[in-house]
This record gives sequence, C-alpha cells and structure tokens, in this order.
Amino acid sequence: MKPDVSIAVAELANRLRTDLLAELTGFRASVAAMGAAMLDMVADEWDGAAARLVRENRAFRALLDRGGALYGSAPAGGSDEDLRISALTAENDRLRGLITTLMERLEDDVSAPAVELLDAIWQELARTVKERQIRSANF
Repeated sequence: MKPDVSIAVAELANRLRTDLLAELTGFRASVAAMGAAMLDMVADEWDGAAARLVRENRAFRALLDRGGALYGSAPAGGSDEDLRISALTAENDRLRGLITTLMERLEDDVSAPAVELLDAIWQELARTVKERQIRSANF
C-alpha cells in the first residue's frame, strides 16, 4: 500500500483535534491545536505544490523570453520534467533570480515595451504571492 500524503496528514490532524485535544488543557492544548492546524496546511500545500511550481515556472519562462526578445538575449531555458518538489523549487529559484536581473534592466528602460513587460512581471509576482497564501489557518 502506498499512503496518500495529503490524506494521511489530514487524518493525523483530525486525530490530534478529536482524540488528543480533549485530553489536554492550557499550553499543551494550544500546542496540539496549532500542530493540527499546521498539518492541515501541510496537507493543502502538498497536494498542489507541484502544479503551482510548474505554473509559476511556465509563466516566468514566458516573461523571460519576452525580455530576451526585447534585449536580444538567449531564452531562459530549463524544464520541469523532474516533478520532484525539490527540483521544481530549484528551477523556480533559478528563474526568479533571472527575473530579478531582468527587472533591474527594465527599471532603467523607459520604452513602452519595457514598461509593459515590467508591469507584467509585477502582476505575475503578485499572483504568485496570492496563490501561495495559506488558506487553512490564521496564525
């Protein structure tokens, strides 16, 4: 049997809340409740992490390719063939570094294409922040 991580973590959070929390008081009850909420967040993030990273990486590559066309540089390259979260995160970090470098160049360029691309990058970054917001707990 291969356990589904999201289901297993959600079940552990539920058992903390229903089986253990009633037996605790004070600080220990707060720690158990916070642990259950954190496990809910882990389950939520685990389920969508790869899809979110692939979407972000695709969007960043498209923006970098626009910058390459604007300034005559090579495409961003890279791929998302390795769907391990660690590999996708490393690629996301690499692309974000390239985006930062491109933004520095765009900030000094007042041409309409540069201004439009910089605005598109800011919109994408804002979208990624919103998509990464924690939905299942409020600490």
